[in-house]
Amino acid sequence: MKDSQPYEPPNASAIGDAQNRDSNLKLLLAQRRLYSRAKIWTTVRGVGVGLIAVAAPLIAAFWEPLAVWAAAVAAGWYILNRVVFRRLERRDATCGATAQELFDVTVFGMPTIAVRDPRLLPEDVARIIGRGSPRRRQAYADEELRNWYPIKTNVPGRVAIAIAQRGNLAYTRRLLQRHATLWLWLLCGWAVAAIAIALCFEFSLATFLLAVALPVMPPLVDAWDEYSQIRVAGREREALANEIEDAIKADATSPIPPQQLLTWQGQLFALRRDSPLVPDWLYWLLRDRAEAEMSEAAETIGRTSVQQEGHR
Repeated sequence: MKDSQPYEPPNASAIGDAQNRDSNLKLLLAQRRLYSRAKIWTTVRGVGVGLIAVAAPLIAAFWEPLAVWAAAVAAGWYILNRVVFRRLERRDATCGATAQELFDVTVFGMPTIAVRDPRLLPEDVARIIGRGSPRRRQAYADEELRNWYPIKTNVPGRVAIAIAQRGNLAYTRRLLQRHATLWLWLLCGWAVAAIAIALCFEFSLATFLLAVALPVMPPLVDAWDEYSQIRVAGREREALANEIEDAIKADATSPIPPQQLLTWQGQLFALRRDSPLVPDWLYWLLRDRAEAEMSEAAETIGRTSVQQEGHR
């Protein structure tokens, strides 16, 4: 992340005001719409493979000749899942991460940074969120977009930005971990149930492979892949969050360099772009609690920073 212009972070009050400007809220709304679009493909992937995994053992239990067809459908869907649906999901998720990045660098007063691909132009934002100010303002309220970051106005701007960056890392990490754990437990539970059905109905080896192993294994592999990716991303988020927190605590004696904020921002963008997605229903279920935890942590870290600043 390089820029020829030196970066001077704005004060915390300016950051708090900037995040609630209409032009910046438009970016957040575009981000929410793009992520919701990406999650449609996430849902298609999960529901399709999940239904096949659930239906195949039951179909074979009551009409064994259909086991071959169930296996063929499972194999075909798995290929579509990997080749088509996942690519569409990542395309929209990357655009969503770009919209979030544009919001961040604008609110944090950061200089123009390395161009993100795919680019998101103002015309793209207008097309994504639609026209009509009253409807758009209602969407800001419905999506709870105002005061996106818990900005503490009694700390230096560099500290306020670092707290916001750390809070976003911790917030997303918790959502991802809960999602991965839930999905893995559900699929492991159904794998056990499918094997129990096979034993109860005394499937032949061929029927077991076609109606249980082949339809159930792909979602299990997907779940394990996502679980592994989330664990890796979680460790990266935790390491970056701890690095930022340590820098905030040391800011009173060793102020955070502006360039370091830019470096953290680049790392944050990469994590957002590449992370698995949390379904909207789980996001809204966990959002209030996760935001309360993020705000409490921001309050604690901000209070510590103020106290250290006062002892200088």
